[in-house]
Amino acid sequence: MEMLEISSSTKCEESGGSEESEILKPGTKIKPTISEKEVEKLAERLYGITVLEISELISYDDRNFFILLNALDSHKAGFIDAQTKLMLFLAQQNITCPKPIMNVYGKYYSTELLGTTKHIVRLLEYIPGKIFKEVPLTNNLFYQAGVFVAKFDRAIKNFTHDAYKTHKSLWMLDSVPKLEEFAYALKDISKQEIVEEVIAEFKSKVMGHYDKFEKGVIHGDFNEHNILVNKCSSTEKKEYAVSGILDFGDSCYTLYIFELAIAMAYMMLQTGELETGGFFLAGYESIRLVPQHEYNVLRICVAARLCQSLVLGIYTHTLDPENEYILTSQKNGWQLLQLLWSEKKTDELWRNTADEYLKQSYK
Repeated sequence: MEMLEISSSTKCEESGGSEESEILKPGTKIKPTISEKEVEKLAERLYGITVLEISELISYDDRNFFILLNALDSHKAGFIDAQTKLMLFLAQQNITCPKPIMNVYGKYYSTELLGTTKHIVRLLEYIPGKIFKEVPLTNNLFYQAGVFVAKFDRAIKNFTHDAYKTHKSLWMLDSVPKLEEFAYALKDISKQEIVEEVIAEFKSKVMGHYDKFEKGVIHGDFNEHNILVNKCSSTEKKEYAVSGILDFGDSCYTLYIFELAIAMAYMMLQTGELETGGFFLAGYESIRLVPQHEYNVLRICVAARLCQSLVLGIYTHTLDPENEYILTSQKNGWQLLQLLWSEKKTDELWRNTADEYLKQSYK
């Protein structure tokens, strides 16, 4: 069982291009156009395998196919190489993630002409397990997720690749100011106003002090669809443990506080409750203590990620109305954003929730 990834042409450049030119512009279509039959032919030609069964997995802007055998987000080839090297590096660090597989030409990926457009094609090993979203959510699972993220960042602390030095994407939190270009997709004035407020705070409190924060390569998209879990064998209860991570298309070199904020945003979206962030934070800080100057901007960064998800979700849906996955965060996202932004003592709430959870755990 493997997973074949076809990365979008809008994000695939084999050479050069400025950092600005690599970032999605309003009106640009995202997902590659390819049929399952074409995927089967690519698998046979590039990897010498015969496909017995094929089905498409949900995806925001790439096309990912689950294929049963009988035996990208890619701004340019350099970025695909960076992702590949990162996944191979993680395997050496005992972090479970899809492992790249060489094609018949001895390469981990190739550039293929599909119709009139070039795309990056690669094969990744299928990792068994359930995704986070498919299992009962518990405070312990959110805690474990926090532990996993911190361990992940610690494991790749010394990982470097030249492509990450120049790689830019609209989904990096660094790009939050660019949301102003897409805000026209919001038809609700009150929603526009809160997004504008968050962007202004982010520019002033975060980007204005960028050099003061610790940096490194991060996963960049730790959400409920990218986290793998497996049932615990050591308990009779139907409990699950975080076991791995998927999808490195948003990996980048940026601030560590962004990794925490992105993950917390998605975890809280699962429940619609601010307290969920506290359970996650408890797990994260069991591995990496968050410096006070980082913690002071955590609420702003979480709000910024919610704005990204909500604004770009609505915008992208106008380009691809049939892709309901794009609207995943809309269901309770706006309510959570409004709650977070109106509650000025969220930082205190998260700390108190984390402390109380740890006290209960040690009893």
